[in-house]
Amino acid sequence: MTQTLFAQHGGHMKIGCIGPSDSIAIVQEAIGRCCPEITLHTYIRERAADSWEVLEQCQRETQGILFSGIAVQEEAKSRGTVTLPHEHLPRGAYSLLRVLSEMQRSGLNSRRVSFDVVSDDILVEVVKEFGVEFESIHSMPFALHHREEDYQQRHEELYAAGKIDAIATGFGYIYKNLKHKGLPVFRLYASTLQIRDTLKQLEAKINAQSLRSAGIAIQLIKLKSITRSSINQYDDMKNGGVFYLELLEYVRAIQGSLFNFGTEEYVIFATRGIIEGQPHQDQFKRLLAWGRQRNIIFASGIGIGATAFEAEKSARKALNNAMQLADGGFFIVEGKSIRGPIGELDELQYKTHVVDSRILKMAKQIGISPSYLDKIKELMAKTQKDTFDAADLATHLGIGQRSARRLLKKFLDSGYAELNGVEASRHVGRPKRLVRILI
Repeated sequence: MTQTLFAQHGGHMKIGCIGPSDSIAIVQEAIGRCCPEITLHTYIRERAADSWEVLEQCQRETQGILFSGIAVQEEAKSRGTVTLPHEHLPRGAYSLLRVLSEMQRSGLNSRRVSFDVVSDDILVEVVKEFGVEFESIHSMPFALHHREEDYQQRHEELYAAGKIDAIATGFGYIYKNLKHKGLPVFRLYASTLQIRDTLKQLEAKINAQSLRSAGIAIQLIKLKSITRSSINQYDDMKNGGVFYLELLEYVRAIQGSLFNFGTEEYVIFATRGIIEGQPHQDQFKRLLAWGRQRNIIFASGIGIGATAFEAEKSARKALNNAMQLADGGFFIVEGKSIRGPIGELDELQYKTHVVDSRILKMAKQIGISPSYLDKIKELMAKTQKDTFDAADLATHLGIGQRSARRLLKKFLDSGYAELNGVEASRHVGRPKRLVRILI
């Protein structure tokens, strides 16, 4: 196997394997023979439905996860959150051919079989490419809404009805149960070649994430107003000092470096891997909430780039967007993409630089920037709405109602919107004009 980034630097890649004991034993044997640079941590769960129980421990102790099969992976995802790079071991044509060969050696009719887990595409491939002929075949590809017990029951029903002579299963739990009942069952294992190829893919993902996490991230923080209720400059200075102490705790938690320019702007240098993670975003949202409770309003922009210059330029762009928020907040800019306000109900991700000629032409005709048009398109996709009044649009875009009315007028005047009705207001004031945006 090609030397990995970790092996080149004299280290071992720590990979966790989750699955039943028999599958894990095969993975251990394959890694022992061909992948000495991998340290395998095993997490045995005989039932696929129980795989989520060891997910959190596995992610604390390893750099990536190898699930023994698609069922184990999907069951873990259905009840837990997979944050590490991961792959599952497929059951391909070689797995199927090996089982059919075992059946023939056992004297069983390998032409009347029920399969689970194996996809129909693999079955078709085996029939066409290898000339395998089946008299009666029953395929049950993996589906998340089916439990292991459902597959087992189906196998048993087919055998009891005399429709099959043998069973092939990718579930270790089912294999043991049917074997115990004396049924002619065979285990679909991943081949050594499949294990090696899947490990290569997983190693590539881990290395890519390591390189990605090593990028540069710069966070700019600017105080908008230290307090709205101070009666003298001393109170402002005192609140500013309290904010600085809280900010130091935040910087320590994300292992960053803090620099301040005067009393209103701060710069934080950190690694991309930390600053992009959900724990960091949760911590900063707590800091924002802490400030809002004390009327200490601040905005923040995070820039990510390959160089410090690129990251700072992106951070400045993100900060400019955050400064427009009345109650503070933060945005993230990476390359040509901007996301924010992070953690808020109106969070959107859209392009800062648009090259689509259709969008460029439309934006010019409407009279707004291509980036702003892309933002509105993302808003419509997220909310599944195309009709807005000024108040609704203002809330979603974080702008004033007067600005929203001007924006809707531009869409109407350019022919990219139509008046969809007028809703009478319950209170004194102008009626709501409902405008359907046509983009």
